[in-house]
Amino acid sequence: MPVSLKKGQKVSLTKGNPGLKNVVVGIGWDINAYDTGGDFDLDAAAFCLTDSGRVSDSNDFVFYGNLVHPSGAVQHMGDNLTGAGDGDDEQIK
Repeated sequence: MPVSLKKGQKVSLTKGNPGLKNVVVGIGWDINAYDTGGDFDLDAAAFCLTDSGRVSDSNDFVFYGNLVHPSGAVQHMGDNLTGAGDGDDEQIK
C-alpha cells in the first residue's frame, strides 16, 4: 500500500491494516532545478525507541553510518548522495 505524504500531512498505517508488521519508508528527491541549481543530499534515518519513548544508546539511531539496528528489526538500505534516478532514493525497512 504506497502512501505519498506532503508536508504536514498525517496518515494512520494501521487503521486499514490492523495486522501490519512490516513497513518500508522511502524518500526520493531530484536534482535541484531551482534556487542555485546546486546539488543537495537528503538522508533517511530512524530512531528506535524503548517503551519509555527514548533511545537506549547510539545504536538505536539507524542511518547511513549505522545501517542495521542490533536487533535486525530496522535496516537502512544504503546512502544515495545525488537523488539521481526514479523512485525512492533511500529506504528504511
